[in-house]
Amino acid sequence: MTLSSRNQISNIVAQHIRRSVSLSLTAAGLFAVTALVPTGAWAHSRHHHSHRSQSHTVATPKSGSPVDVAGAYAHNAGIFLAGSVNRTRTIMAAASASTDPDVDTKYADNAAGHLAACVNRTRAAVAVQSHSSTHAMTPHEIRLARHEQKVALRTEHHRARVERVAMQDQALRSGNVVQAAYSFRGTRYVFGGTSRSGFDCSSFVRYILSRADGVDLPRTAEEQYYHGAPVDREDLRPGDLVFFKNTYKHGISHVGIYTGDGKFVHAANSHKGVREDSLDEKYYAEHYAGARRVIGMR
Repeated sequence: MTLSSRNQISNIVAQHIRRSVSLSLTAAGLFAVTALVPTGAWAHSRHHHSHRSQSHTVATPKSGSPVDVAGAYAHNAGIFLAGSVNRTRTIMAAASASTDPDVDTKYADNAAGHLAACVNRTRAAVAVQSHSSTHAMTPHEIRLARHEQKVALRTEHHRARVERVAMQDQALRSGNVVQAAYSFRGTRYVFGGTSRSGFDCSSFVRYILSRADGVDLPRTAEEQYYHGAPVDREDLRPGDLVFFKNTYKHGISHVGIYTGDGKFVHAANSHKGVREDSLDEKYYAEHYAGARRVIGMR
């Protein structure tokens, strides 16, 4: 993909992000304004007579002022959009290495779809709470509203997963090990996991290498360390395996895929999942054990 194409994608997605952020903040802001006007005296009284601490993470309140509700949904809108931006970054990373001539339109549309879904969920939530603040909702109406929100959320999660799997399959078929490794960033870490739903470090490396380049590796990092040819750090090439020792146990205990510029992709841990890190970071520099080249050694 040319630099011009990447810039076009970035510009398109940036426009969608700005438009979606504006819509979400407008929806939350309008609700806040309409809620504040009729309840100003009540809020002023509560400020002077209530000494209870307020939670910073407000869920849908069973009862409370419209002011609280407006703040809660504005906060949730920000969380939804932040998550969508992170998914967009992953999509853009894969798009930048794609040879698909229609990648500009396809990935920009996908990114816009993620953001639009977040805005729609926020609008629906604000509308439901706005309705309940003007008149008491029946238990049936409350259950129906919650059910509709859950269905919308499950639908969005399913759509996002289908798109992510399609992107990963395309990257694996490309035969480019680095591109394939990048497409799995964000996948959760599962100790002993061996599938897309969760990997540990050695199963991630084994999965990517076997499907993107046909390399058959042993299961554990320690066994993989003795597979292929040793490589000095200054001679590392993208696709080489980098190993670390004495991390969670004594000896060779961690492995990742070198991506170039001193960086590598790996299933880091249960808190970080699959991500890219630098070999120069203090922790990895102190535990670095060596590298092996397995691509092109058959």
